[in-house]
Amino acid sequence: MGELLELDAAVVGSYLADATALISTALRRTPEVIVDLGAGTGVGTRALAAAFPGAEIVAVDASPEMAARLGANSPDARVVIADLDDGWPADIGDADVLWASASLHHVADPAALLRAARDRLRPGGVLAVIEMPHQPRFLPEPPDGAGVETRMEAIMAGRGYNSFPDWTDTIVDAGFAMAGTHTITIDIPETTDRTRAYARAWFTRVRSGLADDLAAEDLATVDDLLGEGPTSLATRSDLHIRTGRLVWIARTSHDTPHDHTPQNEEPS
Repeated sequence: MGELLELDAAVVGSYLADATALISTALRRTPEVIVDLGAGTGVGTRALAAAFPGAEIVAVDASPEMAARLGANSPDARVVIADLDDGWPADIGDADVLWASASLHHVADPAALLRAARDRLRPGGVLAVIEMPHQPRFLPEPPDGAGVETRMEAIMAGRGYNSFPDWTDTIVDAGFAMAGTHTITIDIPETTDRTRAYARAWFTRVRSGLADDLAAEDLATVDDLLGEGPTSLATRSDLHIRTGRLVWIARTSHDTPHDHTPQNEEPS
């Protein structure tokens, strides 16, 4: 998983600059403390440190293995090992920015976590919640739109993978005011060694998780992609990455007028 997260950042990580720019616009001041909730390998941690070089970055993750990788990848961050299902970590103080990228949907009670987070956000502070709206696509879409990636995504949706609601109501009910909901589209038509590596890491992970669910024909297709033949990821030149991110930006409710209406924007 760590390798996949790092490849994702290397290949489609342009959204990180867009997301941190949205935070900067909403915050209207220089942050002193930023908390990365569910930091993983530190992809978001590094982006936040680059965007806000004067801030203390606190990176939180439940996995000691991820925390070790975090510490190696982001030596200037303060790493906290804590399970967010247990509530707000005791050794994290108030913050100016709270960042939850692809982590909130893993929490058992997201509403309770957001209420606790609201109490630790300084006046005028910003919450950023980021999710991937659909699984990344790599292969040319067949004319009927019913390719192996479509069937794989349907199976993953049925099993609840990457399942999350529209967070708007949950965020507002926790005491925040929405500043905007933004769609970031990522489209990379070029095939490079790095995009091949990203595709291979993705299909390897999905094949492992769906081996018992894929039809025999689809399993054979995925095995061909992971092989060395003429249709494999290693040799084909028609990879085209289509993915994206949804970003919810919110502020403390007394700083921004109450607004339930998402603003669908695509940062340039």
